[in-house]
Amino acid sequence: MMSNNNFSNISTEYFDSDVDPLFECPEEETYTSQKRFVRTTLYLVAMTISLSGNATVIWIVRKNHRMRNLTHYLIVNMAVADLLITVFHMPYKLQVQLTNSYAVVVGGLTGKLICKVVGYSQDVSIASSVLTLMGISIDRFMAVVFPFKRATLSHKARYILVPIWIVSIVICSPLLYANRMQEYEGEFYCYEEWTPLLDSDSAGRDYTVTQFALFYVLPLIVITVFYSCIAFKVWNRRIPGQRHFPRARPHSVARKKLLRMLIIIVCLFAACWLPYHVIFLLQVFSDKYLYCHIPETIMFYCLFVGHANSAINPCIYFAIHKEYRKGLLQVLRSVCCLRAATISRCLLRRKSSFNLQANADRVDQTESPTSYVGMLNRKRCLECDHLAMESTYFKQNVLRTVTIP
Repeated sequence: MMSNNNFSNISTEYFDSDVDPLFECPEEETYTSQKRFVRTTLYLVAMTISLSGNATVIWIVRKNHRMRNLTHYLIVNMAVADLLITVFHMPYKLQVQLTNSYAVVVGGLTGKLICKVVGYSQDVSIASSVLTLMGISIDRFMAVVFPFKRATLSHKARYILVPIWIVSIVICSPLLYANRMQEYEGEFYCYEEWTPLLDSDSAGRDYTVTQFALFYVLPLIVITVFYSCIAFKVWNRRIPGQRHFPRARPHSVARKKLLRMLIIIVCLFAACWLPYHVIFLLQVFSDKYLYCHIPETIMFYCLFVGHANSAINPCIYFAIHKEYRKGLLQVLRSVCCLRAATISRCLLRRKSSFNLQANADRVDQTESPTSYVGMLNRKRCLECDHLAMESTYFKQNVLRTVTIP
């Protein structure tokens, strides 16, 4: 979802609304260098953590055979969705903050492709993420309530992952038609235009409401129902044989930790993306509920919090789940060992070259002494050799004559 009136810089973005003459709207915000520094830093940090964290999560599940089950495959699917929004949408928002303009950097076919992909990738990522969370809640419900039926589905992750992406891509596809590019005062801007196939006013509103209902409200209701049943089942039941078999207790504790982590992920997703949906709902119904434009600072932080969710998720995995934490430590050790090995190789090369140079200098000094001390040492060595030869001659000849009867 993108704004229909991006033909402006950041500090002059307004929504069309009938202003009440008795109500004074706030003055226009100025975009200062301090704002630019803070916002670009926030996006750079979020992009770095999201790229490295989600890539590490995917690598951990791929390398750890014990984590190759449906739940962790769904977590990987969510990491892929987070990478999608990090790679395709965050750079555009970073460019907006750096240039203080919503203008696309290039025009032509490349600019049109950017306009269509940027907003579309964000909506697909949001849809696939919330559907993945719903799939995880269903999988956990089956694991707790119907463990034997769930065992038959644990090795068929593709039957869940593929429909998630198909539904997300198809339902968000109208945005590929609506997102367009137009030149304005020598710059290229993206905007939504639903004509001529659909009505320009109602189509955008219907799309926004549909996105909010299908990819926020309904999935969260389903997730809340399933996790409520799971929590009641897990925290209020006694495992058979737990008193006689102490090993059953750690398994129960690990299951509760996993459930706690998943519930935190859902709550953070709902909290981070709620301001984004509220802002767009207010935008499409601005003629009824808004007398003035939404302050640009609020617009920025409502969207940034949603983007920051892609960086928060891997941090939650590493903080709560033991296996993800072990994998992260393994990755950090590998990186540190690689750097240490590179540094040690350089030091060994320098040391070997120094030793070779020192040996060469030592050989030169023994062959041709050039200093007075060297000449004296050479003379002493020759005198020692002469004495050794005389001693050997004395032993071989004089002592032999004495011992002959």
